[in-house]
Amino acid sequence: MGKVLRLTKIFLKNSFSDMNDKMGVSTKSKSRVLIYGLLFIYFAGIIIFFGYNLLDGLIEIHQESIFIGMILFMIFGLVAFQTIFSSINVLYFTKDNEYLLPLPLKPYQIILARTNVILLIEYIIVFLVGLVPLTMYGILTSASFIYYVIMTISVILIPILPVLLINIIVMFIMSFARLTKNRNRFQIIAYIIILIISVGISVSMSGTKESMSNEEMAQLIVQANGMIELIKGYIPTVDYLAEALTTNSALVSTMQILKTIVITIASFIVYLLIAQKLYFKGLVGNLFGGGAKSSNKEISQKEFRNNKLYKSYIGKEFKELARNPIFLMQCLLPSILIPILMTVIFITGINSESEETGNLTQMIQEIKIDTFVVSAVILGIIQFFTMFIYISITSISREGKNAIFIKYIPVTLYKQYIYKIIPNLIMYSITVIISLSIIQYLLHLPVLILLLIFIVSMIMGGLQSILMLIVDLKRPKLNWDSEYAVAKQNLNLIFPMLLSMINIGIIIGLVFLLNNMSAIIGLILVGVIYGILIAVANKYLYKNQEKLASNIM
Repeated sequence: MGKVLRLTKIFLKNSFSDMNDKMGVSTKSKSRVLIYGLLFIYFAGIIIFFGYNLLDGLIEIHQESIFIGMILFMIFGLVAFQTIFSSINVLYFTKDNEYLLPLPLKPYQIILARTNVILLIEYIIVFLVGLVPLTMYGILTSASFIYYVIMTISVILIPILPVLLINIIVMFIMSFARLTKNRNRFQIIAYIIILIISVGISVSMSGTKESMSNEEMAQLIVQANGMIELIKGYIPTVDYLAEALTTNSALVSTMQILKTIVITIASFIVYLLIAQKLYFKGLVGNLFGGGAKSSNKEISQKEFRNNKLYKSYIGKEFKELARNPIFLMQCLLPSILIPILMTVIFITGINSESEETGNLTQMIQEIKIDTFVVSAVILGIIQFFTMFIYISITSISREGKNAIFIKYIPVTLYKQYIYKIIPNLIMYSITVIISLSIIQYLLHLPVLILLLIFIVSMIMGGLQSILMLIVDLKRPKLNWDSEYAVAKQNLNLIFPMLLSMINIGIIIGLVFLLNNMSAIIGLILVGVIYGILIAVANKYLYKNQEKLASNIM
């Protein structure tokens, strides 16, 4: 166990070495603590705001225990989703892997240490998303001290099962790496397969209880533990922990915690047995498998034809994103996959045969779609999906030490900035089109309103693209030793989320001010506001193009 702990410490140091410099945070401890503290307060405030309104409504109808099941299930899903994007990088794509194989270490020691790193990364998010609302629940319901003890244990235990499950899926897929001749292409395919399997599991789970009668479903929903009962059978640990947190019996709570611990330990043992068979097959295949396929074909004269500058530059940006598996999965695909994943789960739930989904469908059909409130909600949903587009915010950082060449090529800096913004806008438009296609399927919006929402969304996307490029120019992350550091260990990635939250706040404010206004007038007004903001941001970018490039060295 001592070797496992030391390995975990080493891996964590490698993952977060020079974190202050890598994340763009000042080395002064006071400023670092202040920045992290403000970020924590900001996100905690958002969680408390939405959680309080939900919990307050549930308390009024004496259904507050549903809140526990919802939070625990959300933690489980969030951890599974996060692990999809972090597991394959931590397990296989870190540079220290090639130094581990010759060392006198047993397979389970490396596997445990790697798993510990993934879990610790997940706990950073889980403690915020889990502890804050569950603590608020304890305060509003005047829970006893024992509740807070069980709450802490639950938040520690619940992420373990999804991490183990996703890791096994990743190891199984990566065990075929040695059979491929093109590792980059295989890594991309592996990512997509993992996502497909995860979506398949989510969809199958959502339909597991479909055979339940409408009367039974309605009865479960109105009961205090309705949500918990619906979850039961899918994920035992969520069910046990939810009951431990909602029961008034100390004995029952203890028994449920013990059950969860037994299941977790058993899962860990099974995980280690399977991982020892699979992990090193994928690791060796990834390190020493075939490289990129070589080609001896003659280059035709057409490939030397002169292309327009903007085509070449934008094409270069997309090639850089598409050819690098980490950039592809962390910067490009989430903007497409997240709205599709959320929609598949949502539509599957709507199509299930239950009284509640029938009521939801009827409610959707009765919505007055020509109001500004509905358009504002749609804009808010689009903002949520587009906060995961990381192309513009990493456009300079992805270049690494080669970024300095933008100062020397015979193209103005402003023009290069615009070329770097365009890929972000293209991906933004794809996300908007996917989102609006789904919304149109559900709501059947008038063509004019649909077109206006698209135009306003793209104006907001233009502002996001410019502002995120400015952030990356002011805080470039150029000294990185792996692409994973650019895509994950980069505090700049928090800014798209912050901007989306600010935009959602502005939209909510406009709803209160323009509540009785028609959708068309309201959307035109929002478009004008963000059009002015784009003009200001673009003017700043143009006037300060040289100054902004001063941090690129």
